[in-house]
Formats: sequence, structure tokens, C-alpha cells
Amino acid sequence: MAYSIQDDLLLMIPEEELSELTSDMGGGPDPLVVEEAIDKADAEIDAYLAVRYSLPLVGIPAQVRSLSVDLALYHLYSRRSVMPTVRRQKYETAVAFLKQVAAGQAAVDGLVEDPKFKEFSGASRVFGRDDLADW
Repeated sequence: MAYSIQDDLLLMIPEEELSELTSDMGGGPDPLVVEEAIDKADAEIDAYLAVRYSLPLVGIPAQVRSLSVDLALYHLYSRRSVMPTVRRQKYETAVAFLKQVAAGQAAVDGLVEDPKFKEFSGASRVFGRDDLADW
């Protein structure tokens, strides 16, 4: 299940702009190109979320939908080799947030962390390489 849909992208950019980014023949937005961009975005999101959450997600939090839109739009603009500064900034912000989530420094509202992904720590080493150098 996709985290966003074409209508979500149309809330961020006009339909004419989406058509220019996706359609090689003119006309309206190409749904296959839009779907491909959303799939790329969602795969990128899953790669980070899989570190702490069980996938597939049950229900899509608004935060994840927003990340999907920002990443998908970035991929669509990349397709045309034009990148407005705001799109690049939104992409970089989204990836930075996802990295924080994967590192355990941030969380996605509405998702419950899977207990099997908790970090474990053990006792410190008694002996190391340098401790036995004289033997």
C-alpha cells in the first residue's frame, strides 16, 4: 500500500506542473510515472523505518504521507533535471529526519516501536588487545 497518492502530490503543486514532470506526450499527469516516483519514495522511507518499526505499516500516519510526497516530488523533478531549491531542501530535511528515526533520535507519531528492535548492550570488555601485549 502506497504512503501517498497522486492527489496528495496535487495538493503541493498544480496539475499542469505535475503534467510537465510526468507526461512525455502532453496531456494530463501520467499515473504510471507518478506511481513509480511514489514507489521510489516509499522504498526509501521503508529502508529507514525498517530499523525500528515492523513493516508493512498498519495505517499511514500523516507524517509518513508527508515524507512520501516530499520524496516523490523530488524524484519527479530529478526526472526532468530541474530542481527548485525548496524541493531539494524538503528532500534533504525528510532524509535527515528519517536518518534520525533510524538512529533512535526521533520517532514517527502514530507508530509503535517494535520491541524486537530494541538496542542491547553488554558488559564492557575485561581484556582487550593492549591488555595482553606483554604475554
